[in-house]
Amino acid sequence: MTMQSGQPLSVRLALLLSVAVVSVLLITGLAVNRLVSAPLEAELTAVQRDRLTVVAGAVGDVDWTTPRGKAAVRLVLRRVAVAANGRASLVDANGTVLLSEGSLPAGATTQRVSEPIAGGGSLVVEVPGTDRSFLRVFNLTLIGAGLIAVVVLVGVAVFVSDRVTRPLRGVTLAAHRLGAGDLGARASGGSDRESAELALAFNSMADRLQRSEMLRRRAASDMAHDLATPATVLESQLQAMVDGVVPVDRAQLDQARAAAGALSGVIGQMRELVDAESAVLNRRASRTEIGPMLAELEQAMQPLFRERGLTLARDPTPAGVVALIDATQVARALRNVVTNAAQHSPAGGEVRIGVEAVSDELRIRVRDQGVGIAAADLPHLFERFYRADPARGPAVPAPGSGIGLTIALELLTANGGTIAVESTGPQGTTFVLRLPRAA
Repeated sequence: MTMQSGQPLSVRLALLLSVAVVSVLLITGLAVNRLVSAPLEAELTAVQRDRLTVVAGAVGDVDWTTPRGKAAVRLVLRRVAVAANGRASLVDANGTVLLSEGSLPAGATTQRVSEPIAGGGSLVVEVPGTDRSFLRVFNLTLIGAGLIAVVVLVGVAVFVSDRVTRPLRGVTLAAHRLGAGDLGARASGGSDRESAELALAFNSMADRLQRSEMLRRRAASDMAHDLATPATVLESQLQAMVDGVVPVDRAQLDQARAAAGALSGVIGQMRELVDAESAVLNRRASRTEIGPMLAELEQAMQPLFRERGLTLARDPTPAGVVALIDATQVARALRNVVTNAAQHSPAGGEVRIGVEAVSDELRIRVRDQGVGIAAADLPHLFERFYRADPARGPAVPAPGSGIGLTIALELLTANGGTIAVESTGPQGTTFVLRLPRAA
């Protein structure tokens, strides 16, 4: 078996989480650096700029050389400094500080913004600038946190992925064992719903596969017996005639012919199954009236029922009941269902066929008077090669190869129909065949 290449889930999960966390940290760092490092000019809003312009205009209108004017200007500068949490100064055209209010931390970097005033000079506002050492510490802390987060995430991803993938590995191991021929291999899911459903689905598939293999082996044994018995009889009969032990007369030739016919019948059933499986490809649908088709079926089945001492009866079919089907395929399916009913009906019993037209479908019921079907056999009734002879009792003739109902199901499905057991019990069994009704 070729193993599929690819990264483990733990690696993918660790990479995904790491990229997500690193991206968040990177965006946060850029935003903080942007906000902290932004110049004061860029941080001023339009309203703040307008206020500063108004203040500069008011200062320009005041004669600050007089004591009263100087006091008024100092009051304005003090208010600006308090609002800016820095220092506000009146500077002349040469850059000389004429008046100043407020203070700045010693040795701190500053940012400043100025607004010209009438008569020359400007109003200068200074605030503490960005602390570059803070930014360096912040960035180093951010990088360290990112590295620690990546390491932690890798560990968490490995732990979580191990817990998540453990049930998957169990299913994979069970699948390998099943593929190697261990039909008893089963998987156990985890505590989560998804892995439990996966294990349940796998186990259901394994159960069906194991049952199919059991039926196949039993069918191979049964078919070998069904083929070997008439072949042995035919060989013995011919050898006896060749050796002169028995005379070569009509009676002996009839026995040989019967053995050959039995052999041919088994082979024919196998061919029928192959044809039924490809029925959907060979289907030739046409508008078919059900009444005449059932009449032909009743006439064709009469010899079998006379041989078994049974009665085949048919309820009146409503006129004009038409289905869009392949008449040959559906007739073959009906013949198999009726034959099955005959095989499991006691001598002197009756098999009855009835038709019911319901809205957009036709229901054809086949009722026998057998001993019913065991509840354990009902789910497997349409499986190929399934023989439910214990459910029918020892007094009932042994059933055939176990594919008659399987063939019927395949043929009806190919024509858009279904078949099911409607009722069963000691008084008999009723099969209902549903077909789409033609408009």
